[in-house]
Amino acid sequence: MTTISKESRLNWRNIYLALISLIGLVLVIWGIIQIPTYDNLLTFFLLLILAVAAQTTATRLIESNVIVEVSSAVSMSVVALYGPSAAVLVVSASMVALTFFSIRENWPGWRGASERIGFNMGMSAIAIYVAGLVFHALAVPFGTSNILLAFVPWVVAAIVYDQLNLWILIVLLHLQMGAKPLDIWKEHRWVIPINVLVMSAGGGILALAVQQFGLLGIAIFFLPIVLSAYSFRLYVNRARQQLEQLEELVELRTADLAWANENLAEANKELEELSKEKDSFLAVLTHDMRTPLTSIKGYGSILRDRELDRVQQEHIAKVILRSQDTLLDIVNNLLEIGKLQSGTPILLERSSFDLALVVKSAAESLEASAMEKKIILNYDQIPSPVDITADEKKIHRVILNLISNAVKYTPDEGEVFINTSVNGKYAVVDIRDTGYGIPADELPYIFDRYSRVKKHQSIAIGTGLGLAIVKSLVEAHNGEISVTSEENVGSTFTVKLPTQVMSKSAEKAAEIAAA
Repeated sequence: MTTISKESRLNWRNIYLALISLIGLVLVIWGIIQIPTYDNLLTFFLLLILAVAAQTTATRLIESNVIVEVSSAVSMSVVALYGPSAAVLVVSASMVALTFFSIRENWPGWRGASERIGFNMGMSAIAIYVAGLVFHALAVPFGTSNILLAFVPWVVAAIVYDQLNLWILIVLLHLQMGAKPLDIWKEHRWVIPINVLVMSAGGGILALAVQQFGLLGIAIFFLPIVLSAYSFRLYVNRARQQLEQLEELVELRTADLAWANENLAEANKELEELSKEKDSFLAVLTHDMRTPLTSIKGYGSILRDRELDRVQQEHIAKVILRSQDTLLDIVNNLLEIGKLQSGTPILLERSSFDLALVVKSAAESLEASAMEKKIILNYDQIPSPVDITADEKKIHRVILNLISNAVKYTPDEGEVFINTSVNGKYAVVDIRDTGYGIPADELPYIFDRYSRVKKHQSIAIGTGLGLAIVKSLVEAHNGEISVTSEENVGSTFTVKLPTQVMSKSAEKAAEIAAA
């Protein structure tokens, strides 16, 4: 078998890199020439600017070379709105921006920078141009009369873009380092469904929004997605900082072990606890992000798949923006969640508000998730006021978490009943489902940290932290949370909150009584 020398491989690599860059440059020039033929240039340039701006939210996942970004969805929408040549300009501009952001901290020199920018631009330009041709070739035979069939061109074009983009890069890595192409593909295949979903669903929704509402459609449907991606970037960056700090502590403990062999067993245990703390931190981030992101995705699907009047569109837009606010609020409360894990007392920002409206808001934000499983959410559309004094944001998180769990652990076509009432000095929220139920022997441990019902682990993803966080937040308000459950019948979670703030002496008396 003939082996290619390293020098020969590098020569082929330079030829390949120059060829891809040249083809990309030709496509970009052709796209520029076509600009005068585009309808509504203002919308086109706004989409181009948004694609470039979206790259500032691109996030490199921890311990991975995979970059999560949403600008590809903009490029796909431009394919449908303006054609492949226009999409080349958008994707090229965004890839130049992404490459610049990735190399500015470790500047490779002008030659290295120009090679990387030229190749990335060419790779993405070729991929989106071919994907655009495929999209328009399929758009006519599949038509728009059937929603499912109309979605086929988007999915196929997204797959073509993702795979062509990946294989152009794989060939370069093979020529440059001798890496096996299939090994590289297998290493990155897990991210293919994510990229295809972002491009097809995001691109389709954005294109539909622009066609229906023009510039307003961009503001309603794209900006919340970009803000969500930016929130995710903040989370990952904060998690990376925490991981770095934890790794420094691990190294410090390892040095101590070398110096004090007699305490080896104890030090090893301490290292294990640090590792668990790191895993717990990442688990909390995942748990708290999932609900609002699922809400945004669910309502986005409704907007994509249904014809809605103006009032319904405004209502859904408000729910999407409210979920976005929840994500930003989680970012702001990140340090508070860390204190919750360490046992530090929770600081409450008390105010007077209507608990019934908070419950209604939480239920509305989960309507889309329930509809996907054909689950009926029963709650008061015009609730009677239940005024309490508490931390409104934290109570909203409590109710949102409990309703989300009820939907998650209720089979398709089930029901969830949400009721708010007043019982003496307490406001009471009951959340009852017709779900799988909790075995009697596991019920006493349901609020323990990391505790998960064994039979439920195959039903839905979870960290075992949600109910522990809920209990801590309720108890911080001097409230109570309880649960009754029966297997194959359902569960009822009851939250009792004092309607008024206790005085310091009353709180102290309550603590003594509880002890």
